Amino acid sequence: MENIEIRKATTDDIDSVARLHVKSWKDTYSGIVSKNHINNMVNNIDKRIERMHNEFNLRTMIVATINSKIVGFAEYIDSNKYSIDYDVDCELCGLYVDKEYQVQGIGTKLFSYVAESFVNSGKEKMLVWCLQDNTPAIKFYMKVRKGVMIAFMRNITIGNESYNEVGFTYKLK
Repeated sequence: MENIEIRKATTDDIDSVARLHVKSWKDTYSGIVSKNHINNMVNNIDKRIERMHNEFNLRTMIVATINSKIVGFAEYIDSNKYSIDYDVDCELCGLYVDKEYQVQGIGTKLFSYVAESFVNSGKEKMLVWCLQDNTPAIKFYMKVRKGVMIAFMRNITIGNESYNEVGFTYKLK
């Protein structure tokens, strides 16, 4: 396996991260999320890049690289700002690994980096949301760390469609 580096993202990484985000959605959510929404993401990549630049300081972002190529990323926030109705104090907002690099431990390294960052800042309970029909991600979140609980279900809207999400909580201490 090649050397995987996990580091904080910079604004110079946004273009690559945005492209990986869209590619990951196309690879992962085709057949789960409406084709219309996926096509809209693909066709509006410049808007996604602009949005990521505008929102860069709202969350912490880390990237996984191999030979300087970004092959995965995660975004997280050290509050429950996006999930105020839940008994958590931090949230992993998203974790994506390029399909070509999955099952090599990259997702686990990203997840562990985020969890350790939260532990080091005194956080105790982390939340992660996952679409209910994303079976590989559900399996990943169930095995990646001891102390996981499927705690919540909610309905969300993506594009014009309604989907179910599963919320996983992790005791960090």
